[in-house]
Amino acid sequence: MPSMQNQADRQPLWKRAAMAKGKRRAPLASLALLLGLPFAVTPGAADERHSASADGERSTVLNPTGTPPAIERRPLAERPASLDGKTVYLVDVTFNGGDLLLREMQEWFAAHMPGVKTEYRAKQGAYFADDPALWAEIKAAGGLMIMAIGH
Repeated sequence: MPSMQNQADRQPLWKRAAMAKGKRRAPLASLALLLGLPFAVTPGAADERHSASADGERSTVLNPTGTPPAIERRPLAERPASLDGKTVYLVDVTFNGGDLLLREMQEWFAAHMPGVKTEYRAKQGAYFADDPALWAEIKAAGGLMIMAIGH
């Protein structure tokens, strides 16, 4: 059975350095340790890191993830009392299999709720891209939509 020392020797350098210090290091700090650079986190600045080179020159590394903007809360859309006589848009964002699901839903509506008109549409661009023409069309028809996003 291998000893604990042999198992520790098989750990990557960054992991051994973190274990020796008794705490987990951030990936950026681990990279600095791997390269043999001293690395310190400035107190009170979680998104800013400093590193000193061999000649003592310090560099600042900023966290590229940033801070997301605040989210504006909006109320849910008002729900219609009935779907009879309404048009429901089935919007596909072209994610794998979304079109199959929406076509099946369209068949279900035709068989079980014949008073509801369905319109299948494929959204332009990726799922996160805006499609103002499609949104305007849906809004003009009464604003009812089912979107197949995926996952």
